Amino acid sequence: MASTFVNVQVEEHEALPDGCCLRFRSQSERRTVTVIAYESESGTRGHWQVEGRALDDSAVPASAYEVDDSSAGTSTLIVGAAHGLRLTSATTGETLAEPYLLLNLDCVVA
Repeated sequence: MASTFVNVQVEEHEALPDGCCLRFRSQSERRTVTVIAYESESGTRGHWQVEGRALDDSAVPASAYEVDDSSAGTSTLIVGAAHGLRLTSATTGETLAEPYLLLNLDCVVA
């Protein structure tokens, strides 16, 4: 596969007031992702349900790409839609909003 670019553009909204606009060079095809291994800033570790959020805040599938990461070599980019991502801990039910995630290659569970 020839490398392509993945544009991450998240609109400012209540859960993510800063929004986000970034570009990554993809090294893989897009794949749908529903569960990731993740540790939140509060220390909640384990499996998290992940979904994208559209401009109207409805749920849409999240996507994963292997991308070039200047600090880590190759990483997994998890992206949603115009309102970013919503993550829900399978253990605690904690819910987070993130514009995107850049994680280890082995983070995708399902």
